[in-house]
Amino acid sequence: MTIKTLAARAFALAVLTLIFSQGRAYADSFQVTVNTSALGAGDSEIFLILTGTGSNTVSIGDISLGGGAAGAVDTLSAAGSGALASNNIGTGISLDDTTDFLNVFGQFFQAGSDLSFLVDLTTNVVPLQPDQLGLVILDPSENFAPGSDPASGYLVAFNIDSPTLTPSIFSDLVTVTTPPAAMPEPSSLLLLGTGLLGLVLWGIKKRSHTVSCNAS
Repeated sequence: MTIKTLAARAFALAVLTLIFSQGRAYADSFQVTVNTSALGAGDSEIFLILTGTGSNTVSIGDISLGGGAAGAVDTLSAAGSGALASNNIGTGISLDDTTDFLNVFGQFFQAGSDLSFLVDLTTNVVPLQPDQLGLVILDPSENFAPGSDPASGYLVAFNIDSPTLTPSIFSDLVTVTTPPAAMPEPSSLLLLGTGLLGLVLWGIKKRSHTVSCNAS
């Protein structure tokens, strides 16, 4: 087998892998929506709490306050990676438990109709070291939002150290869905398809040339 043949096969395999991987759904991504319409006027507060030692990371983006407004970050309550200066519900939040067991981010906000965001989680399963992400919301009177877990105050929690990452929803105010799988752009498919077709035609031409040479 020639170097050209090996290279062509390796390239074709890489292209096929790229095509099929682009349509894959990620089980560690969730769209979270919380009905905040009953919180009332004044400063409510959101807390995101990551605990554990499994070197897991949490990225929260596409945050919408449903007509509400972001307030000040609660620096006094921040802990671990939750204290990163870049964390803000207006731009995005990043947490990880590589260094600290307890990681807390808090920020005040004026409630709108709902609070929604996309959360991406890694799922490093570490035995005997349960990692968990929890969402807490306090109303302007500093009471837990209705339906919160009485023990933790969580509206929803993600038990990260699990082969099948499934959220635990404690309140009817919360809905959690899995975003649709990302699909490759038509232009990308056309380009990749053209590349595959070129490889096929190159192989046919080479075989035809070999046959004609043997025949002569």
